Amino acid sequence: MTYFKTFFSTFAVAFLLYAKVLPLHAQVPDPDGSLAERLSHHVHLLAADSLEGRSLGSRGKYIAIDYIAKQFEAAKLQPFQNGTYLQPFQLRHANVNLEATNVIGMIEGSDSLLRHEYIVLGAHYDHIGFEPQKEGEERVFNGADDNASGVAMLLELARHYGQHPEKTSRSLIFIAFDAEEIGLRGARHFVENSGLDDILAIRLMFSLDMVGMYESNNGLDIKGIGAVLGGTELAQNLSEKHGIRLKNTSAEIEARTDTWPFGEAGIPAVHVFTGFRSSPYHQPQDAADLLEYEGMARITTYMKELVSELSAQQVVEPSPRFVRATTPGAVRVKFGVLATTGASRHRYPDAYYTSGNPLFSTGAGVFAQLHLGRSIIQPELLYDYNGSDTEEGKFRRHSITFPLNLQLPVAYEAGGLFRLFSVTGVYGRYSFAGTAGEQDLDLGGLHRDLEWGLNLGMGFQIFNFNVAYNWRRALNTVTTDELNSYASSGMLTVGYCF
Repeated sequence: MTYFKTFFSTFAVAFLLYAKVLPLHAQVPDPDGSLAERLSHHVHLLAADSLEGRSLGSRGKYIAIDYIAKQFEAAKLQPFQNGTYLQPFQLRHANVNLEATNVIGMIEGSDSLLRHEYIVLGAHYDHIGFEPQKEGEERVFNGADDNASGVAMLLELARHYGQHPEKTSRSLIFIAFDAEEIGLRGARHFVENSGLDDILAIRLMFSLDMVGMYESNNGLDIKGIGAVLGGTELAQNLSEKHGIRLKNTSAEIEARTDTWPFGEAGIPAVHVFTGFRSSPYHQPQDAADLLEYEGMARITTYMKELVSELSAQQVVEPSPRFVRATTPGAVRVKFGVLATTGASRHRYPDAYYTSGNPLFSTGAGVFAQLHLGRSIIQPELLYDYNGSDTEEGKFRRHSITFPLNLQLPVAYEAGGLFRLFSVTGVYGRYSFAGTAGEQDLDLGGLHRDLEWGLNLGMGFQIFNFNVAYNWRRALNTVTTDELNSYASSGMLTVGYCF
């Protein structure tokens, strides 16, 4: 049944392409044009208004599929599966069943042993479509940088290796992914349905996603290249040769592009990315005329040599750092900065009144995160300005606070893009200065300079940002006299993790 379903889905897509779309875009880039000119040709076609933002279900998306498949054919790529470049699949999004299609071709490696291992070069071709306007007009999100730029680079890399197959020792798989914008669905489908006996025969993956603004961003990220043993050193050496300024060469796998499903499968995956600065991300202004094609040409030339060098290495294997990060139960450490704001007060459980009036409190500091699977231990070091409105006047303290919290997951999205968590912990506080009304505090005497207590709360993480509300309650008194008073506070915390 699966075979017939795949056959008829492929037939249906092919029928739509050749019966309805093919006459609309038969243009091909000038083979004698410069690399920058060919890249510009690809982007202007894929980011044209007539393609309607290349969203799922749109007529324009089929134009893009046809164009990419024709370019793969012209580059002499082999169809990857079932004699076709198309890998159709069904998905459900917002209670709607949709047809999606990856476009896949392959160049067989020139080394008789290494050709049985693969490097994937990928770029998503879908975008977010258009919005209907008044009087039948459309507001089109053309997606030139995101991600006609990456597809253009993919096509030129395919053309290069099609003309020079001897320049790759391992086999290369070229994939134009669908449905990236709704959760990396095309990349995930390929990883789960590659047809390979062992998905780890794919030794490395590149996602070319938003590569059109090199000069504006003053450099290129190749985040994830450190996940390959020796990858950072090779990439940096070649960047000097090609005059490319590299910025992010870490081992971390980017969760917001098609690298993530490969990284989850244990495959080092690299996000090739020029950045968001000056790029109108997910805006109608993301048009073809905005891109910097000479910069794209420099990156493409750099990628040709980087891929060739990696393909020829006798061993391409994950770096120890990547292995630790992807091993279930592995311990990872991250660092960040945070700021707090809220209100603090003193409680008087033995008095006829229950608490002092709240005062504005604030703080700032640094934190570390010890990742134990999906749970996180987070120690913090904060400057803390706290107090209470009392009968003697405003009570203020300058303190150093040491929270130690355990974050337990309540809800979690694969890839770590969103995480909802509870907070349970303890804290210690050392107060080094302060006033009560007009008088200085007698810290270490009448007024305790050391405090400890409990910390409870809830929070969420989006990308690298953490937001939490914490409730702190001291377990020892503010003063050493007979008036039992206990510090408490409610604080909103915003942190950024590097």
